Amino acid sequence: MKLIGEFPVAIDNKGRLRLPTALLRQLGEKPSEAEGYEFVLNRGFEKCLTLYPKPVWDNITAKLNRLNRFNDRNRMFFRSFYLGATPVVTDSADRILLQKQLMDYAGLNAEAILIAMDDRIEIWSPVQYEAMLSIDPNDFADLANDVMGGGDEGVGDTEE
Repeated sequence: MKLIGEFPVAIDNKGRLRLPTALLRQLGEKPSEAEGYEFVLNRGFEKCLTLYPKPVWDNITAKLNRLNRFNDRNRMFFRSFYLGATPVVTDSADRILLQKQLMDYAGLNAEAILIAMDDRIEIWSPVQYEAMLSIDPNDFADLANDVMGGGDEGVGDTEE
């Protein structure tokens, strides 16, 4: 799954947001007309929410289940990662319901920005999103070099 795109969306007064058709097309066909797309909604690592397609969530949790739960740091990560995790399914109008505590965590009100990144979707408040984007271009270049430059943990050029 290689999701991409930035999508501004509205959140109604019940906490529902409609997933854009262009984004849903990237997910492939619905299991059936009677069923919606299945996701798990969770807190993001920053002040955003992360929407995981169910198969992606299942992959991640399979890895987490291999962690040694006798290790206190593993237990803390496990608890923190699962904090707020909620299964959601799109309704007939391709909407999902955002839980109030998750909306409060991410500072969401009437609008959101969806950022499709590879196998997951981040849901940002416009204010938090703008703050996150305020990185200086020179800082971004340094970050790109650190991550992609091939140093100790960077991936470097992967041309075949």
